[in-house]
Amino acid sequence: MQGFSSSFLIFFYQIALGGMFALAGTPFHEIERGFYKSTAGVLYFIALLGFFGKSVFYLHAFSQTVSPGLGFEIFFHSAFITAFTAYMISLWGERQVFRARSFAATVLTGLAGLLCTTASFSSAPLLSVETVIYPVAFFLSSLLLGGVTVGMLIGHWYLIDTGQSLEPFIRIYKFFIYALAAQWLFYLIAAPLLYLAGNADSITALDRLWQRHSTLLVTRLMAGQIAPLILSWMIWRTLKIPHTMAATGLFYIALLGVFVGEILGRQILALTALPF
Repeated sequence: MQGFSSSFLIFFYQIALGGMFALAGTPFHEIERGFYKSTAGVLYFIALLGFFGKSVFYLHAFSQTVSPGLGFEIFFHSAFITAFTAYMISLWGERQVFRARSFAATVLTGLAGLLCTTASFSSAPLLSVETVIYPVAFFLSSLLLGGVTVGMLIGHWYLIDTGQSLEPFIRIYKFFIYALAAQWLFYLIAAPLLYLAGNADSITALDRLWQRHSTLLVTRLMAGQIAPLILSWMIWRTLKIPHTMAATGLFYIALLGVFVGEILGRQILALTALPF
């Protein structure tokens, strides 16, 4: 089990990585490059914040014996920042092949780094349901965080480029709602599966979560799942009008709900080592 500081720092990493996945779902040739410069710049800054915070843990680890798992995490996290830097540079040039390769490298190294980080939170053996549940939980959280962040940012772009087709906004909205629905479905499956087929530590953690931290869990689900689900319906109704300014405002509120829910989820992770 790790402390809240270590659990919380993944939050920044997941926003940046999930945001890159959300950007991958946009039509690159239909939106001006200025959108990618501004949006990727925000995600890049968030990634740097997470890396700066984790560097304290990494430097402390180097003063001791570095395990292979932590070594891979440090390598891929550093590679993620390096590839992201290359992508940011590519946005100010015309080398499209370099831009495409640096984007792909950012996503792949970021995903590998997330998987390595996931392993440090589970003490279950390799052949267990936890080996599947933990990476999927972290990945779905990344997609949701990235989707709602990019959704809010693309809404701002429509305030600048008022003649832009609504299709890119709708694609990001669908990315967000699919990520939210996938996380809902995952929780409905993962919790019973862990209780029925998980190891003893997971079962004990589930009992402790419900007996001692049920209020925290319910608040996390209300803020991070139910409220964004209601807001997603409202966003869709405003996009059908269409009224992009109102949709952007609703995305702001949805972002706050998702962020609060995910931060509470990091508290649950710190208290119980469960990825909920």
